[in-house]
Amino acid sequence: MAILPILTVPNPLLYQKSRPVREDEFGPELVARMSDMAETMYAAPGVGLAGVQVGDLRRIIVSDLDTEEDEDKKERGKNLVMFCNPEILETNREKITWEEGCLSVPEFWEDIVRSSRVRVKYREPDGTHRDEWFSGYPSVIVQHEMDHLEGIVILDKVSRLKRSRYLKKVRKREKAEAPS
Repeated sequence: MAILPILTVPNPLLYQKSRPVREDEFGPELVARMSDMAETMYAAPGVGLAGVQVGDLRRIIVSDLDTEEDEDKKERGKNLVMFCNPEILETNREKITWEEGCLSVPEFWEDIVRSSRVRVKYREPDGTHRDEWFSGYPSVIVQHEMDHLEGIVILDKVSRLKRSRYLKKVRKREKAEAPS
């Protein structure tokens, strides 16, 4: 397994829409790629990672949907879900507000309103078909990662002022870190 570099804003790849996984791409190579993504997600540490965040423009996501609040009680990998070509089939009207962060937008957190329950159709990297409901925090994770597949980052969900302040801070940091 390998730890992959995670792209951060303002990298233009993050704003591109991902393409579906083709039928001939399901199998051992995709399983290996998504296992590397999971390893990367856990090392970051995070709870979800979309392919585009590691430069792979396929509709793939890895998420650890463990609802355990106590980090010491979490079993790493026990609730790992690998999504290929996920589609939200249904949502409920009840909303949930969650303070979200993003591995591609370091040191930024914002309350985001999402559906509290979603039904998702997807395939596993070996090609197995799934259709499941996700509620509460897992629902938030799935919706956040699916935004990435559409070229949407968390900064697209906040005011222009917050977005510009964050991007200004990023540019300033990049300039300070650039070799003279």
